[in-house]
Amino acid sequence: MKRRGISEIISTIIIIMIVSIAGTYLFAYSTTYIQTQNDQYLTNNELDIGQTQERFSVSSVWWSGTDNFLNITVYNFGQNDIEVSDVYVDGIRVSSYSHGKDTLILTKKLLQVGFTSPVAIISGSEYKITVVSSRGVTEVIYWSA
Repeated sequence: MKRRGISEIISTIIIIMIVSIAGTYLFAYSTTYIQTQNDQYLTNNELDIGQTQERFSVSSVWWSGTDNFLNITVYNFGQNDIEVSDVYVDGIRVSSYSHGKDTLILTKKLLQVGFTSPVAIISGSEYKITVVSSRGVTEVIYWSA
């Protein structure tokens, strides 16, 4: 009888508090996790819808015949406005743009994108030019200098 312990009421209150705190933490974590997953799904879904409604073509390529500067004309015939984010010549990414990159192209409009080709342009040779939009849609053309 000389031993003392925690009464049943106090021990029950402590257990209820521990379970309540753990439950609150688990609820807050799961709510945040579910919201993050939902936001990610909606973002991916919007991107997919945007990609399916995005259509463009490279209508012309201009070259002066003396240097590596190219000027391409992009026509947006899709349902969404687009931006040209990257251009590749024979698989090599263009790094030097003079105009047109990341410029909004409204639907049914043209835009010229000027850049210095990372590949030497030689008259009579054929080049693969890939244009990539900000949503990741690509257009590939084969152009002869």
